[in-house]
Amino acid sequence: MGWRLIAGVVVLWAGGAAAEVGMRVSAFTDQVDGGTARVVVWYPTHAPETPVRRGPFMFQVAEGGPVAEGRHPLVVVSHGSGGSAFGHADTAMALARQGYVVAAAHHRGNAFDDDRDAGTEQMWRNRPAQLSAALNHVLAEPDLADRLDRDRVGALGFSAGGYTVLVAAGGLAELGRIAAHCRTPPAGERFCHLGSEETEARVEARDPRIRAALLMAPVGVPFSKDGLAGVTIPIRLYRAERDEQIAASQVEELRDRLPTPPEYEVVRDAGHFAFLMPVPAPLAAELGPPAWDPPGFDRAAFHERLNAEITDFFDRALAIERQGR
Repeated sequence: MGWRLIAGVVVLWAGGAAAEVGMRVSAFTDQVDGGTARVVVWYPTHAPETPVRRGPFMFQVAEGGPVAEGRHPLVVVSHGSGGSAFGHADTAMALARQGYVVAAAHHRGNAFDDDRDAGTEQMWRNRPAQLSAALNHVLAEPDLADRLDRDRVGALGFSAGGYTVLVAAGGLAELGRIAAHCRTPPAGERFCHLGSEETEARVEARDPRIRAALLMAPVGVPFSKDGLAGVTIPIRLYRAERDEQIAASQVEELRDRLPTPPEYEVVRDAGHFAFLMPVPAPLAAELGPPAWDPPGFDRAAFHERLNAEITDFFDRALAIERQGR
């Protein structure tokens, strides 16, 4: 992956591209409150790429181009609390260059531009439903439906998005465990700004279409061992060694409670936000903590490896065959 700075904005592209990447933003009706929900979709295409601006970023994509022929595996993405559907754009583009369609939900009520539900029962309850609604929409879109392999669907989640994907994968979340954890949180853990609400609600929303899940620094405390008994799909799990938001115990206990041991990696020297798209230094000050890393950690270099590992995991878990393998 590389960066170019043009007219004060960032142009992101992936080196060694085997295919062009298309991108589109699709809107549909949120069944929770009738508002407008959005999903950002990246996909392989043969249309030429051009610079497309989204906020401070300029993506090199074929906006609205046709989806390449064939049936493509699908990965749905759940961003972190207060985040954005564009937060994992480099990973989405890397997957698209390898033949995947990637659909990132924009979590209304818990996104950068609409965070009214942060830390509430409503947030934890809505997120899995929103992810499944985005999947429903993408599978029904006329320009996409015939280009998707419905038997090869994976999910990727970061932080609260990891919680979201675990529920969709068959986990039962007991929300009262969050407040209990936050009465005596681990030293230095900042997660508990989302955990003050007392509730005994349980969230269960398995989506059987999801066949594999990749979790990056996930929220793990809502899940007991019994609550994870229904998670039987392949899992790859990442923990950031210097995570200032999610304590190591959250991720390690989640790992140990899963009924089948997941693939597991601790990313040395990484902070919580290392899994978000890298940004160059001139933009990091403007974007704040999500763009910052511990001293000496190279997020761009890490993402070169991370994106290859993510593609490899989904290839294996979804039984994707490639020439030369």
